[in-house]
Amino acid sequence: MIRKLFKLTFALFGAGFAYFLYQMAFHVPQLVETVYSRGIYPFFTKTLGRISAALPFSLAEALCYLLFLCVLFFLGYIVQALFRPQGERLTAICRRILAFASLLCSLYTMFIFFWGFNYARMPLAASLGVSTGAYTVEELSALCQDLTDTCNALRAQVEEDDVGVYRLSHTRQAVLEGVAEVYASAPVWANLAGPSRVKGIATPKVLSYTKTEGIFSPFTLEPNINMHMPDLYFAVTAVHEYAHYEGFAREDEANFLSWYLLREDSRPDFAYSANCMALHYALNALYRADPVEYQRISVQLSDGIRRDFAAYNDYWVDYETKIAETSDRIYESYLESNKVQDGMQSYGRMLDLMLALRQASADA
Repeated sequence: MIRKLFKLTFALFGAGFAYFLYQMAFHVPQLVETVYSRGIYPFFTKTLGRISAALPFSLAEALCYLLFLCVLFFLGYIVQALFRPQGERLTAICRRILAFASLLCSLYTMFIFFWGFNYARMPLAASLGVSTGAYTVEELSALCQDLTDTCNALRAQVEEDDVGVYRLSHTRQAVLEGVAEVYASAPVWANLAGPSRVKGIATPKVLSYTKTEGIFSPFTLEPNINMHMPDLYFAVTAVHEYAHYEGFAREDEANFLSWYLLREDSRPDFAYSANCMALHYALNALYRADPVEYQRISVQLSDGIRRDFAAYNDYWVDYETKIAETSDRIYESYLESNKVQDGMQSYGRMLDLMLALRQASADA
């Protein structure tokens, strides 16, 4: 009992120290960028990340199931302790609780030091040399028009299935293998972590029931993807998850980076996936700002794009469950705890970066 209490005290101290440093880090983003994101973090990716990447399966997925078993064993131990003699009951329960609390504290400390500090780094706009701010409806409309024209042109270059819905022209595994090539030719600031690979989850429907297309594990530094998701956003999702591996923790920045690196890719599958994703967010924003202008542009979408969007939405309708709602709430809380104040709405803030980049290009 004394030994477990000592372990918990040590774990609490470690977690408290990590929390203190983490909160302070948001006040010195330039220091975090230089010392952690471009210094310490790449060391982790080139050691732990390289080890996990060498495994033919998702280590993160295996550890998740192991953690689930640990929780079941913990609950079993609690139930077992209830049937012990009265004098031993409280001691046994406290011992189990102390062990589980120590594990949670250790996991939190690992999260912060292995990857979490990346939330406090300099905004991606600084690396791009652009300045984000408010934009006009006219600027948003112009972006939507350009994306519509681009997607219409790309749609004519991709394959479709028997019912006229977009399908990948390569195997999914070939797409995942191509992600590392995308980052190999990326700007230096987007390729500091060293080579890795995106892994498909062995039980993808588990992710579908939580309406999750991809997930990055900060404990094993592995980007993972739902192999059961529709083809439409498969390529851009893989590049998005790899962006997290590169140290871009914020969802809007990972979204933007996946579009930025794929927008003019020579492979139509990659370019179409990225530009359709950007078009989705841009049209949603335009609808909220100016429904009439939204209608003017949306009618220009080709029939093929309409079928692709409809098929994508139809897939996820089947997974609109309480599990998905709970998952959304948990992830919303997770993002807010990491200073992402607008939670899951932050995905759409990629438009701020896209419009800032357009403005900078126009001024150049």
